[in-house]
Amino acid sequence: MRAALQSGVRAIEVVDLPAPRPSGDEALIAVRAAGICGSDLHPYHGRAEPQSLPDGHEVAGEVLELPPDYRGQARVGDLVAVETICLGMSCGRCEPCRQGQPFHCPERRSAPRRGGGFAEQLVRRAAGIFPLPAGLTPEQGALVEPLAVGVHALRWARLRPDASVAVVGAGTIGLMTLIAARALGAGPVYVLARHDHQAALAEELGATRVIRGQDEDAVAELRELTGGRGADFVVETVGGHGRTVDLCWALGRVQGTVAIVGIFQEPVTVNLLQPVVRELWATFPICYGVVDGRHDFDVAIELIASGRASVERLVTHRFGLDQAPAAFRTAADKSTRSVKVQIVSG
Repeated sequence: MRAALQSGVRAIEVVDLPAPRPSGDEALIAVRAAGICGSDLHPYHGRAEPQSLPDGHEVAGEVLELPPDYRGQARVGDLVAVETICLGMSCGRCEPCRQGQPFHCPERRSAPRRGGGFAEQLVRRAAGIFPLPAGLTPEQGALVEPLAVGVHALRWARLRPDASVAVVGAGTIGLMTLIAARALGAGPVYVLARHDHQAALAEELGATRVIRGQDEDAVAELRELTGGRGADFVVETVGGHGRTVDLCWALGRVQGTVAIVGIFQEPVTVNLLQPVVRELWATFPICYGVVDGRHDFDVAIELIASGRASVERLVTHRFGLDQAPAAFRTAADKSTRSVKVQIVSG
């Protein structure tokens, strides 16, 4: 099969690899769409060692094979969203798995690597495939995963109906959090955006106000918009350094909630006096799982199918698999006005 591998710093090559073969409880999926995530771009900028297996975890595809003892709802030929990171890799037997939290499965961390969605085919545990309702496209299916991240952040943080929400960052996860907040019944949703094209898209997606100021200016603007209180819920979606975390403390109202979703690869310095004196609740949602009896992928699929989550509007660029080098260059260069770049087949 054809697959896109990183061969050096900011270098992607499309090569021939042996097609994967499912074993045990695994399903074989023909990839129809795969999105390039910010977590794919971090190694793109710095990984020098050539890959032997492709990345790609925002995936939708067609079921080619199912395990003989599979008892789920998917059938061969179905279009599915593939949860590659947690359910697709976890054991299904340990306590976190039984509690619906497969991200925390100890065996998941030590499981053999399996190639991802930047290829013609992939295999994953069949527990991680979610059939898509009729009418949904592969493009929408590949956006279930990032929407589920925003859905999980808000559900895990116990978003209350009509609560005000401030989203720090307007990349894919920030915009997905905006979409999820509106769909899940939030009140006003304010988005802090740096780039013009992201700010414009946030407005199109229904942000109550897009805040372009930075640091103290952003705090002052949000306080003015909320009658001096600050937001009930603040969601950090940028990661990387502590400045955005300190900004979140200041954006939240007294006894409000801050959810840190952005990834911090290195230790950062944050001011912990602010959340103490403001008596904030802070939580750190990661990926997705079961909240209140429902998996975040199921909730995300329902929101898309119902029309309440117009996730397809985030897709700004589409490339075939053989164009993967150009796809990564486009996703990494904000001057292209890219938001979500997908690699699609057909």
